[in-house]
Amino acid sequence: MISKPPQSWFSNECFKCSQKNRCISATSFSMDLRKYFLKIKGHIDPPTAEMEHGKLKHELYTKKLKTIEQYGLNRFRKDLYKGKEIELKELKICSNILGMRGIVDQIKLKLDLKNKKFEVDIVELKSGWFTPYIFQINVYGLIFSNNHTRIVYKRKKKRGKGYKRLLLDFLPKFELSRDIRIDLRIFGNKERFKYFMKDNLITKKNGEFVSAILKKAKQLRKLHNLSIMFINEIPACRGCNQGFNGSWRCGLWSEICSKINNKESIKTKQRYFGKTEKKMLIKSKPQVYL
Repeated sequence: MISKPPQSWFSNECFKCSQKNRCISATSFSMDLRKYFLKIKGHIDPPTAEMEHGKLKHELYTKKLKTIEQYGLNRFRKDLYKGKEIELKELKICSNILGMRGIVDQIKLKLDLKNKKFEVDIVELKSGWFTPYIFQINVYGLIFSNNHTRIVYKRKKKRGKGYKRLLLDFLPKFELSRDIRIDLRIFGNKERFKYFMKDNLITKKNGEFVSAILKKAKQLRKLHNLSIMFINEIPACRGCNQGFNGSWRCGLWSEICSKINNKESIKTKQRYFGKTEKKMLIKSKPQVYL
């Protein structure tokens, strides 16, 4: 069994980061505690047909936009510091101060060096409404709220095949006045941007979400050092507890959760997680996650 805490692998430079054992993805803030716990142990819910359909819609909706690799790193730097508005898709961002990371669906960036102003418009595209999505987009706003925002970009390896994921500190070191707007948009709906931060001040409503995000981050990080044997002590997800005839249960229910929640397995849980000649129910995978 692997007892070390999980490590983030968002770029090839994550191993240097002080937050490598504490980093949390934006999508994780919409997860229940048990689902997140299983995720960092290597057990990920397989994608459903609805998720695959949403992915295709997402690609069609953003096909006219470019990723930072398609836009060009040198061109990105020049255009940004010239004050041009840059629109990108699938931008990978992280903060080594907050220990948070994510992939923004659609984003506009504009830097005005003369007035020391930085404007950001963030769009998160969804095929349906789910309240915890609000936390995800607020995490993106929070990452851009300080000068420690980093962009992840791919570069071809000098030797051999494949790519390396590297970090880019793209903002100037002096303090900027920030205007950050966010839009949680359902496919086909018109844009409805709301301020997350205006003149370096987070709005009152979003401030409440930020407080909830920081509180949940503490809860999630407590799970990083736990062994898989503690899964019984983590409450089952809301979908399993409240779903109608199991219709809300994820793919991990039949594989894992249904077997540890019944009385027979609770009596003999050591057989599943401890040393035994029989096949273990849950086999801990390498604890490195994206």
